[in-house]
Amino acid sequence: MAERQRIRIFRKHMGDVVLHLALGASIVLYGCGTGQSGTSAVSNSTSGAGSSGSTSSGAPLLTLSGTQLAFPDTSVGAASAAQNITLSNTGTAAATVQSINVTGSFHSDTSLCLGTLGANAKCTMAVLFTPDQSGTLTGGITFATSTGSLTVTASGKGISQTLTVSTAAASLREGESTQFTALLNGASTTQSITWRTDSGSVTTDGTYTASSNVTASTTAHITASLTATPSVTATLALPIGRALPTLTSSTPTQIDAGATTTLTITGTHLSNLSQLMINGQSQSFTKVSDTQISVQAAMQSWDSGSIAIKGSMSGSDGGSTGTLQLSVKALPVSYDAAVRFLQQAAYGATPAAVQQVQQMGMSSWIDQQLKNPAYDYTSTAGLSYGQYYRNTQSLQYSLRQRVSSALSHVYVASGSSACVSTDCGPYWEAVLENDAFGNARTLLKDVAVNPLMGSYLDNANNAAYNGIVPNQNFAREFMQLMTIGTVQLNQDGTAVLDANGQPVPTYTQSNIAEMANALSGWKYARAGELLPQIQVPMVMAEGWHNQGAKNILPGITLPAGQRGEVDLDAVVETLFNHPNYGPFLSRRLIQHLVTSNPSPAYIARIAAVFADDGNGVRGNLGAVVKAILLDKEARKGDDAAQVDSASGHYMEPALYLANVMNAVQGVYTDDQVRNVDAAMGQALYSPSSVFSYYSPDHMLPNGTYAPEAQLLTNANGVTKLGLIYSIFTNKQPGFQVNWKTSPFSNATSTDDFLARVNHLLYHGQMPDSVRTTLTNYIAANTGSSINSMLPDLMFMAVSSAAYQTIQ
Repeated sequence: MAERQRIRIFRKHMGDVVLHLALGASIVLYGCGTGQSGTSAVSNSTSGAGSSGSTSSGAPLLTLSGTQLAFPDTSVGAASAAQNITLSNTGTAAATVQSINVTGSFHSDTSLCLGTLGANAKCTMAVLFTPDQSGTLTGGITFATSTGSLTVTASGKGISQTLTVSTAAASLREGESTQFTALLNGASTTQSITWRTDSGSVTTDGTYTASSNVTASTTAHITASLTATPSVTATLALPIGRALPTLTSSTPTQIDAGATTTLTITGTHLSNLSQLMINGQSQSFTKVSDTQISVQAAMQSWDSGSIAIKGSMSGSDGGSTGTLQLSVKALPVSYDAAVRFLQQAAYGATPAAVQQVQQMGMSSWIDQQLKNPAYDYTSTAGLSYGQYYRNTQSLQYSLRQRVSSALSHVYVASGSSACVSTDCGPYWEAVLENDAFGNARTLLKDVAVNPLMGSYLDNANNAAYNGIVPNQNFAREFMQLMTIGTVQLNQDGTAVLDANGQPVPTYTQSNIAEMANALSGWKYARAGELLPQIQVPMVMAEGWHNQGAKNILPGITLPAGQRGEVDLDAVVETLFNHPNYGPFLSRRLIQHLVTSNPSPAYIARIAAVFADDGNGVRGNLGAVVKAILLDKEARKGDDAAQVDSASGHYMEPALYLANVMNAVQGVYTDDQVRNVDAAMGQALYSPSSVFSYYSPDHMLPNGTYAPEAQLLTNANGVTKLGLIYSIFTNKQPGFQVNWKTSPFSNATSTDDFLARVNHLLYHGQMPDSVRTTLTNYIAANTGSSINSMLPDLMFMAVSSAAYQTIQ
């Protein structure tokens, strides 16, 4: 072996290469003896007379480059930088290193220095500190040699290592990514980090991506460890959920209000969809594929603008989709505008009436109403007291009867002891309904010769001969309350003022007397009791008619010697063409149909139509009514943003009763409705005075006109509400409400019920106070169905002052 070279090469944690050769061989060393920081300059040596196997005389001398190695603080489980210890033989003979013992948390490749160390040779070992626990640790390296033992002590402090991982995401869904960060002892580290996961994938820089095939919620564990010290590790558990469905588009993109439309909705991950909501209401749907579903969208008639479609996924990993907006096809008239219009033009709204207005449009609806014939109140059925109210529920007679009602407050006639209102009233109703859309000239003539009016205002059998002075009641009211009023008017309804700022009178008392002479001589066409007499117009008895000249208005004198019928025609023509008549009648009609306080401009616009309907005709009542209802001031409130709480008018009791019964679609079973409207303060066909049931000029303390308020006394209010509740609970004779068929039955939820009330009764303007009252009542009776609560709920809904005001 002495002749054979033995070469061992070691390279670890240092850049030196050391060659050990057998005795007698030559050696060249490169890089040996290079010191490392932290070594001690103190030397240690041992010598002997010779060395086993030496071929020359002399003695070895062994020394160490230092006796202490002090290592810097090192993380537990990690390795420090290497520190070198060099064993040198400065003697003249070789020495033998028999063993090297390394103790404590220190490590080195001892093979580098074992064996023979020739004279003037040296070997170097790299020593590492690898603490396995925290705290100050000691150990050493002992060289057992042929000349004795040499020892180097070693010390260092182990520092605990804590690795933590974090990410901004609290959870992920399938296919989503997030960036992880690893901190060593709470701070960033330059040490290499190894990442791994049990689900999904993670890149070398810590970017984690969840699996793209998650069928149920799961948890992924993302682990980081120090590459150099794999035992230093940290794991974070990250919840992974299924992909959330998305809704991206729909075919069609626009839907019809009040109709059911099949929607094909596309999106992603729709197989995970659990529920679909349209405007907050759950809808069943069909899953076609992972990217497509089909749903039947049933729209309410009042839906407008757009609808919101939103989906959700159930489960612990559930959530909601974004909202898909679809536009609702605009109809010529919105649902709420139609309801509001029908409160003005009819007796409130029903679903069928609303649909008719929406389909036809307001203008065409009015045109059709103008064409519909009047109901025959002189027929056997028409003479029934309840027939009037039953007709308020007919789409055929809606507008005509509403206008007739307005006219009845201007052209007031009532029964007498000779002909009670319940018998005579239908005949008067027939006159007004027949003339409601005709010409005002015809209306005035029919009013003047009607026997019921003649009886009521004493112009029947009103003689003026041989010094007899005719009764002036009809002559006075014909001018004051029915045509031109007491003061001259501008076309906007404001009074004409004299130089002193005082209103200019329309006529004088002498004019009234002369008007009575002009209207004298009319008598019943039939003899006997009044009831048969009022069924045909009065006739002229020329012998009873005043034959003299008559100054019926300032500047207007009828010549003497005219027949009574000629004088009547002249009176009618004079009043019909008087500049006051247009604005006078326009204001009265506007007050009853639209608002108690029309602006002067509104009155002027309608008076202009009265003067000329566009075809050169004056007094076309149908054109006037249409202009009133379609005027911008009437329609302004159709836009929710322009509703004026100060506009509109109160519902008088009869109008309120008809609106309520229409709303719930109740039935008048007989004529006992007379016991209800009379108790409310407005018995049909029985106005209390020539001013009707109330004065057209009645004002509230704040100075606004509110004619109907004269009937809205506390006593009438209490009676009215009591009667309505009795009707709703089917305890009032003559009325029946079938709640099962009412528009409010079978509501799917509280919100659904509130929506029906809001739109059908309040044209979308239900006050928050009413909504709260209804909501709280339903909540307080959770054990009862909404259907079973309808009598109470609807009573509360129609008892609101807001409902009793048409705006």
